[in-house]
Amino acid sequence: MPGCNKDKRFTCNWIFNILVVLCDGKVVCGCADPFGERPLGHLSENSIYEIWNSEKVKRIRKELNEGLSCFCDPCGLKRFLSENEALPQGPEQVEMLPRMFFEPTVLCNLACFKAVCHRDSGILNTRTRKSFPLEEFKSLMDQVGKNLNRLDFFNYGDPFVHPQAPEMIAYVKEKYPHIYVYTSTNGLMLTDEKIKQIVHSGLDEITFSVDGVDQETYARYRQGGDFNKALDIMAKFVTERNKLGREVPFINWRYILFKWNESNSQLRRARKLAAKIGVDRFTWEITDHPAEAKSGKYQAGTKYWKKIFYEVWDTNQLGNGIKNKRFIAKIKVLANDIPMNDGGEPIHVKVKVKNMGGALWRKATWSGRRYVRLGVQLYDKSKNLLDGNYSRVFLNRDLAYKDKDVLTFALPPLKEAGEYRLKFDMVMEYKDWCAWFETGGSQEVWVRIFNNY
Repeated sequence: MPGCNKDKRFTCNWIFNILVVLCDGKVVCGCADPFGERPLGHLSENSIYEIWNSEKVKRIRKELNEGLSCFCDPCGLKRFLSENEALPQGPEQVEMLPRMFFEPTVLCNLACFKAVCHRDSGILNTRTRKSFPLEEFKSLMDQVGKNLNRLDFFNYGDPFVHPQAPEMIAYVKEKYPHIYVYTSTNGLMLTDEKIKQIVHSGLDEITFSVDGVDQETYARYRQGGDFNKALDIMAKFVTERNKLGREVPFINWRYILFKWNESNSQLRRARKLAAKIGVDRFTWEITDHPAEAKSGKYQAGTKYWKKIFYEVWDTNQLGNGIKNKRFIAKIKVLANDIPMNDGGEPIHVKVKVKNMGGALWRKATWSGRRYVRLGVQLYDKSKNLLDGNYSRVFLNRDLAYKDKDVLTFALPPLKEAGEYRLKFDMVMEYKDWCAWFETGGSQEVWVRIFNNY
């Protein structure tokens, strides 16, 4: 590829884990290719798995294992490596596709200020069709559904401009309920009937993009949008979900910070509105585009950004701008140093836990995801991680704000004698991945352990 920068090594895990299917059937590598300029293949010519392990894709994986792929050079998703950083390695042939981004339509009901998916950007001309047919979607899901872990049901455009988007989601959750289905939307195309259909389908998570505290600030970016309608639709989602007594769909309100909606009073107002509506999570998104609109105050690394660090969308999975819906724990291990029993037998340790954040800690859930356990990670005496899943224990019951309980661990025997460190923290479980409370601002607890066997 002409102009390829060969001076710095980089890596990327997208092509080892994810494919992006555009609404016209073109397949690309990542979500940072809005115009489909770096295609990997097309579903009209090859199946999704033929593309997933095509010679082109395997060559890109091989090149990334060597620290450079000219195919990836224009992409903003790659991560540059420091001089002495070890180069991550991945298989060139990947049997199963674990995750897929799917673009139902490139069309959008709004005209967001200088957004790449604005109808005047030219993006509509890059798709040979503007929406993905329902029957083709079902066929695609039947190819990947058995082994797919996650479906991101959005890309460019708004997914619910597609009139059959709710039917698509329902098909996935009915036939492949193990798939975690996540979508993101401005919400304004969702009627009462569609809200009910989506909530009842078992959708796992939905994010509403609403960037303001009144019509004026909201519509400066979301041009053509209706602020009060957006709030009403989020509230209806919460109400319909709560009627079912489920924890899903998990409902996010994501607020992009611009120079016109970043004042302290606006931030306080947004948090209050989010709490009133009852969404599960409220977060800020930091952006640097369009350049004339970006918030300079809240760019990553500034002192103001650091103040809201645990409320920023992409810094963690659990942080929250709603004070009484945070996952914060107080943990007390009822031993300062823990000796292992002679003979290397497991030892039982009691731990007091208290919910200090307000978000409900669920012992079990309807979806089999988003339940909370107490976890222990094993480190050597210098705090180098040895086992991130050393031990877990279930809650005895659901714990609401200021509820507390005593949990008993059975710590597995250690193979080698010596001094170790245990890190105790609560953890949110999602079946195939997890989020430790520490990442959302909670305080973990460290304890020494000695194995003399």
